[in-house]
Amino acid sequence: MSSPSAARGPEPERPAVVVLSQTEWGLAWVFAHDVALHFARQGHPVVFLDPFPKRFPRPREWRRIVGRLFARSAVAGFAAQPRPAGIRFVTPLTLPDRCRLFTWINRRLLLPGLRRRVLAACAERRQRIVFACQPFATPLALAAMLSPSRLVYARRDGYEDDPRLAGLRMAVGELEAHADLIVASGRVLAGKSPYGAKVIDIPGLVDFAAFFRPVAPRPAWRRPPVCCYFGHVNERVDMAILQRVARQYPLRVIGRVSIRWPAGIQAEQVGVVANEQVAGLLAGCDVVVIPYRLGGFFANIFPYKIFQAFAQGLPVVATPMPALAHLHGLVYLAADPEEFVAQIACAAGEGAAVKLRRQELARRYDREPQLEALRRRLLDAGEGE
Repeated sequence: MSSPSAARGPEPERPAVVVLSQTEWGLAWVFAHDVALHFARQGHPVVFLDPFPKRFPRPREWRRIVGRLFARSAVAGFAAQPRPAGIRFVTPLTLPDRCRLFTWINRRLLLPGLRRRVLAACAERRQRIVFACQPFATPLALAAMLSPSRLVYARRDGYEDDPRLAGLRMAVGELEAHADLIVASGRVLAGKSPYGAKVIDIPGLVDFAAFFRPVAPRPAWRRPPVCCYFGHVNERVDMAILQRVARQYPLRVIGRVSIRWPAGIQAEQVGVVANEQVAGLLAGCDVVVIPYRLGGFFANIFPYKIFQAFAQGLPVVATPMPALAHLHGLVYLAADPEEFVAQIACAAGEGAAVKLRRQELARRYDREPQLEALRRRLLDAGEGE
């Protein structure tokens, strides 16, 4: 007698997955990383592309360029992020989409070779799912050249509202029109799309088992509260707020610092670490701070790190970004330095009930069930064609 599995025949070949990321593998853990890791664990060949350039590098960034070209994370100033089996890594060598000539050179001269490299890394799979995170002309052109069976626009950032990218050739509308599915980061970005029927909102994800910590009373002897900022410290961070926090409270900074650190800010600078180390570093803190500048780029996004903090029950004090409005009661919002330090004091004194509510919300965004539902949706849609 034949077994049920034999009667069904061999399992269909799993499509390759190509992730056109907006962040390097070793810089900061974002949605693109979670997608690549989950699909690789499910047996898909995965190709992870570092970001396409948005501008020409500055002379002082030579270490980052050398590190990217030769896959040397330490040289680039990135973390030695583990590179799981099943994921192939590719660095695109293209010009920034700053003018039609550069885009033409990319399409005619540079993308054909990049396409061959990506297809070679796809283990000769005939079907390919492409996740595009950058809505620029050249990434969109590469996505089309890969002939994807499913194209997913991972709409994680409001690039079109970033004044630093004003000269970049955007392709948001074109990418949305061609995408089979749009995975938005929060309600604000989800609501901006005219293609609501194919938009799903996954604001953030967390490896809940890794980040979860039982809620315990804060020791009475621990005064003042230890604050933590984790992520990239760049020109989008309101340094006046961060400086005021550091004057009032002990501050731990986890992540890359790519701007001049103001003199006088006393902080424990941990630097860039692998994602698996973040949970332990957060566990020694009392309050997470997210002092992003308001308007422009940050008028759209939902900070991906929030559910990592929530999984530990940690309170978050942030500037009032629109995407956080629906988290009233779970996030403390403050618009200026003095209000920020006052809200930290409130957050440090809160009870256990609100911490448990944060953990319940974080559990809903546990990355494995969320991404498996997304994977099944994409596979089922492909089989139905």
